[in-house]
Amino acid sequence: MMKAPWELEVLSSSITAECQSQLKSLYAEGIKGCHMEFSAYNLLCVILHSNNNRDLLSSMSRLSDETKKDEAVKHALAVRSAVTSGNYVMFFRLYKTAPNLNTCLMDLYFEKMRYEAVKCISRSYRPVVPVAFIAQVLGFTSVLATTEGSEEKDSDGLVECEEWLRAHGACLSPDNIGEMQLDTKASSSSLFMPEPEDAVAHGDASLAVHDFLTRPS
Repeated sequence: MMKAPWELEVLSSSITAECQSQLKSLYAEGIKGCHMEFSAYNLLCVILHSNNNRDLLSSMSRLSDETKKDEAVKHALAVRSAVTSGNYVMFFRLYKTAPNLNTCLMDLYFEKMRYEAVKCISRSYRPVVPVAFIAQVLGFTSVLATTEGSEEKDSDGLVECEEWLRAHGACLSPDNIGEMQLDTKASSSSLFMPEPEDAVAHGDASLAVHDFLTRPS
């Protein structure tokens, strides 16, 4: 059964925390492992899924100079810079170059970053922005090289981007050649984050699975 993004986030965070706890015990016993790789995972988990800045500062303070030179850790620190500064262009570029399983942890922040990015674009540009541009910036599409050496659009990604924008309340309209554009002024007041498809229907948020999973025992 498919799980909603928030369910995956809760499960991923709890599983990662449990794994990190076990790894600390093993490393303390002198057992060798992929210490650098899991340091990057721990850092990403704190950066992307914890609202406690103290946890982040604590995790960063424990990084040795040697650890900071590791490629996976450097990538995680770059993600931190992108997230804290709201640099969505950098975030999606880092996603494409993520080493090991860093991409999997970034996946859980993808939706939020895309939404924040579109809100920023709607506030910053007037009067319209081509959907093709948005699709490329937000990681829906990439420029594809043809056998003749020219470039072509990733049409599947473009359609996916249009559907995503509409699902989030964006106002789209075609230009004079039929290319879809984002009406930034109209969209700045119409964008919203849709509820998960399996959101609580009975109206009592205290009975939601997310609330149940995060309650202290």
